[in-house]
Amino acid sequence: MEILVKLKHFIKYQNIYQTAYLDKKNGYRIWARTKENHLSKIEDYNSINEMLDGTKTDYNAFKDNENNYKLLFNTKTNSYRFDLQYDGSVYHLMFSEEHYRNGDYEKLTNYKESIEVFSRLAYILKDFSAKLDDVEFCIGATDNESKNRLYEYFMKYTKSWYKKDTKEYDLGWALYFII
Repeated sequence: MEILVKLKHFIKYQNIYQTAYLDKKNGYRIWARTKENHLSKIEDYNSINEMLDGTKTDYNAFKDNENNYKLLFNTKTNSYRFDLQYDGSVYHLMFSEEHYRNGDYEKLTNYKESIEVFSRLAYILKDFSAKLDDVEFCIGATDNESKNRLYEYFMKYTKSWYKKDTKEYDLGWALYFII
């Protein structure tokens, strides 16, 4: 267990006992906010706001005869596809590298550009959803637990969302939201 203390008390304790542990056997230790971890939280906060506000992005939209859309866009280094599949009431959202075939949405790119990609996706979704009638969007559960946690994390920044059990996705649940 970690116990938050004032920085001056943390420094004093460290100087006297040469450790941050109050009880090493049980894992009790003290910690203090420093300038560095305070600044890193601000940087993370700014990155999140940047992602959610969106980065102005040029994209090409293609519609099939069933009200499904394929939106193509580029980051600084890669090309992506953002697919919106309509089931009559909800647009299901999927994205991947542009050259992947339909159904390859589970593959991770590992390009270390997730902030840029999500920022561009946020802009495109806000911009493109204005061209659609009042609609609901959905992101389905994946086999990748870290992606699922990321999707749920971002939902807390949307105005209206809920998690719902559904047979549309193999894992049985999805996140629904309105922009």
